[in-house]
Amino acid sequence: MAVPSRPELLAVPPWGPAGPPDAFAGFNGDWSGSSEKLPDAYIKLRGTKFPEVVCEAGWAETHKDLVDDARLWLLHTGGETKVVIVLSFTETNTGNTLETENEIVGAQMGKGRKRTAEEMMIESIDALTNFNELAQRLTDLNQQAKLRKPLVRDLKATLHVYPACENRKDIIEVFGTTVVPSPSVDAGEPREFGITLKDVLGDRVPEDQDPMDRIIFSLPELKEFATDSLLDTEGFRATRRAKKLMKETGVWEDKETFAQYKRRRYDPERISK
Repeated sequence: MAVPSRPELLAVPPWGPAGPPDAFAGFNGDWSGSSEKLPDAYIKLRGTKFPEVVCEAGWAETHKDLVDDARLWLLHTGGETKVVIVLSFTETNTGNTLETENEIVGAQMGKGRKRTAEEMMIESIDALTNFNELAQRLTDLNQQAKLRKPLVRDLKATLHVYPACENRKDIIEVFGTTVVPSPSVDAGEPREFGITLKDVLGDRVPEDQDPMDRIIFSLPELKEFATDSLLDTEGFRATRRAKKLMKETGVWEDKETFAQYKRRRYDPERISK
């Protein structure tokens, strides 16, 4: 989550511990009593069971799933969670572009089907192929728009801010905007959003501060955060695809993972033998 542009407004009563819990549990309600949730980011005051502000972001979860998460926080924490910020990512299922165009042009010119850079890379895989180097080659081709199936498709990221309704029967969206691609400045789209100290602290706002002072979040900074996360996702998907390609060509050798090593090392039955 982007850093507020007015961090001085965060000088409020003692914050919770720096180390996050494994998860928050003990939600109230018939269906939520056994739920456990660890948000992507949150603000929690000392002495409270649940965080006051929660950020839920999702690639795998649909926007509806994220809104359901927001309802869990806002309607089943006894009023402790006051604001949920949802950052929803979606990918459009677009095919690639440059390599496909090359194939069409080649066919139209009577030269037959042109081998793509991706196909030549796959044909070069052998027993000496380095897994990490193959993943990097996939990343490079992806950034050149030369993969038939891009590692990350065209991305859209939207931001939504929810508090609970006054009767606490449901939640309401009080702010929403598109973060990626960037909103048009000419169209008058917002460049920031804010939440008040009262939204965060309730009746715990210090006497020397105005409850209506806002903590401002910069949307360009949030876009930068979202864009940076693309690189991590691209890298993860490149390694996963590299492994799949090496398996398909018969040169992948399964090796013990670090987690498997730890389980084997500390398995009591193995230790006693």
